[in-house]
Amino acid sequence: MKLIERAARTHTPAIKRLQAQIPQYFLPASVSLIAALWHAHAAAAVGWNVTAPMATPRAQHAGALMDDGSVGVFGGVNRDGFVVGSERYFGGAWNSLGNPGIQGNVFEAVTLGTGHVLVRTDGSLNARLYDPVANTWSTGGAQAVTRSLPSVTLLDSGKVLVAGGSSHNSAELYDPLTRTWTATGSMSVVRRAHGAVLLRDGRVLVASGFNSSGEVPEAEIYDPVTGTWTLAASPLVPRHYASLTLLPDGRALLAGGFTGGGVTTHAEIYDPVANTWTATGAMQFPRNGAMGSPLAHATVLASGQVLIGGGSDGARNAQPLAELYDAALGTWSPAGSMAVGRENGTANLLPDGDVLMAGGYSSNPSLTFYASVEFYTLAVPAGPVPVVDALPLLQRAGTALAFTGTGFTGATGTSTPQLQLQRAENGAISTFAPASHTDTSFTSGAVGTLPAGLYMARVLVDGVPSAARLVRFTDSAGTPSGTAGNGQVAVSWAPPANDRGNPPVGYTVTSSPASAGCTATAPASSCTVTGLTNGTAYTFTVQAAHPNGPGPLSLASTAVTPVANQYTGPSPGGAGTISVVVTGGGPACTLVGADTSAIAPPAGAPAQLVFPYGVFQFRASGCVPGSTLQVAITYPNPLAANVQFWKYGPAVPAAASTWFAYPGTTLSPDRRTVTYSITDNGIGDSDSANGVVLDPLGAALAPLGAGVTSVPGLSPAGVALATLLIAMAMGWSGRAKRAKS
Repeated sequence: MKLIERAARTHTPAIKRLQAQIPQYFLPASVSLIAALWHAHAAAAVGWNVTAPMATPRAQHAGALMDDGSVGVFGGVNRDGFVVGSERYFGGAWNSLGNPGIQGNVFEAVTLGTGHVLVRTDGSLNARLYDPVANTWSTGGAQAVTRSLPSVTLLDSGKVLVAGGSSHNSAELYDPLTRTWTATGSMSVVRRAHGAVLLRDGRVLVASGFNSSGEVPEAEIYDPVTGTWTLAASPLVPRHYASLTLLPDGRALLAGGFTGGGVTTHAEIYDPVANTWTATGAMQFPRNGAMGSPLAHATVLASGQVLIGGGSDGARNAQPLAELYDAALGTWSPAGSMAVGRENGTANLLPDGDVLMAGGYSSNPSLTFYASVEFYTLAVPAGPVPVVDALPLLQRAGTALAFTGTGFTGATGTSTPQLQLQRAENGAISTFAPASHTDTSFTSGAVGTLPAGLYMARVLVDGVPSAARLVRFTDSAGTPSGTAGNGQVAVSWAPPANDRGNPPVGYTVTSSPASAGCTATAPASSCTVTGLTNGTAYTFTVQAAHPNGPGPLSLASTAVTPVANQYTGPSPGGAGTISVVVTGGGPACTLVGADTSAIAPPAGAPAQLVFPYGVFQFRASGCVPGSTLQVAITYPNPLAANVQFWKYGPAVPAAASTWFAYPGTTLSPDRRTVTYSITDNGIGDSDSANGVVLDPLGAALAPLGAGVTSVPGLSPAGVALATLLIAMAMGWSGRAKRAKS
């Protein structure tokens, strides 16, 4: 256990007393359903303020900020042994989250892109997932080995890296999509209680820690692209139980911890560009096991300063005094005193800018576990506080972020606001200038590609931050495409190219106009929108549904126009596919499937005609009597230059059916689509019933000089050739008559 390990490392003779004080058993806990509310408390003074205590004292537990701004605490230990229950802080009060189903000495937790919280402990191979919406627990998969005091890091991709711990140098990756663990590259050395932080370039820095040989001198960097580790420059002072924190400028601050010479005030900074460690100002107090989450991490505030509180010195005295690090100056300054000195509790930055410190323990004068909770309020410059209206949690990755609210131009009305995005998992801060703004609106420039994670989005005006709105970034579903049908369009799309560990569970398609739509359950990526008006052009957007809310809208599709009647099938000529669109005839005019297809040419066609493109026939019923239908037949390949269109039916209304060249056909410039019209009980309708149209049409070829009549609508070359043939025929006829006379 961490308490016992610490006693052994500091050569404290109290190890047997500690073992006796922490028996290993647990009590069941009930589950209560709670609403998701934002952290709220009365206006607090700058510095430390006591808030509602947890129901259960605990230390060495995990803490995690969740998507609604509440904080969960999970597991831990106290004088009764392992703490089996978990709790959630919101609205100034705590509520039970029930029993995760695992127990151990030290817990770690990280909020995934789905909004679920992944919880693990050194006492179990099995991880657990907490669903804050349903307030339920489920399996988080089985790890390869149990690990005490590993590092837990949320990666750019949304996967989670768990590295080292106990006697392991191995590492594993958790995939939120499959809920499984897989091995990845191993570190060069066994380490536990080491620092770890996600750098701005997506790599993970781990520094120092300890193993059976003592403090680990090396630092290493994990590359998630290759799944491998490489040695980095070694810290100036090897240590464990230290704080490793990402600074706003991309460097990492390593502070305090236990060294070969005892608990230290030493602090140093790692520059990932130069791969160097440089000493910076020492803390005012030695700290070992400072308050943090998931292990001992300091907290980056909206100001860019780093708050560190709690921990204990070499004499096992828990430290109530906190301090702030200023990276620009490289110095530490006092940050007031907590009501209770404590170590190995949790610290979580809240959306309103306060830091919530929960639980922990002290060893001197006796081992005491705390349920007490305090929050730290940072002093901010004088001036009006900007207010940001509510935002959807899931925002489109890479694009601008837009807000509405008040006070965006300050007291004078002339100030320029800035957007600040701070990643909850490692405190990384990015600042963006406005592309446009007014006192009540703000649109940033493109925020670019950001790592997966939960972000606090604030507007800063004259150095005064608004309370943050929590956002996550994800790609939208791909731009949809549609295939028209009768009063409907079949819509398909691609899943988000990068869901950042938050895969969709379903999709909603919406049309414009009419706002008709359809839904699909993932992994399906198509559905059919019905109830549309034939002849009206529609565009479609797709919105993915994620476990923690709706994603951003896709781009709109190109316009698609549903039509009453369509046919797609084998070409009458037997090569490729023919498509036919029939419009007109009234809303009930419908193709009869059994009588709509390629057919053999009806008997009686002129012997000199050949039908290499075959004959297509359709029957439409339910049409308005006497109405006219428009027909478009598209062939798979361009038709020959001397093609003619012949119909089998009455050449005059109500006459018997015969073969005749059909007038009024038009061939498209690419020679693939012929269009024409046909009227119920008019020329060419082979069915005499009112409201029923039977229409066989063949694309025919005739040998030159065969004596068949050409059709208006042939290409200019075809018309010229037909005219020449007629003229030649007339000329030969004249010569023949003169010869006989």
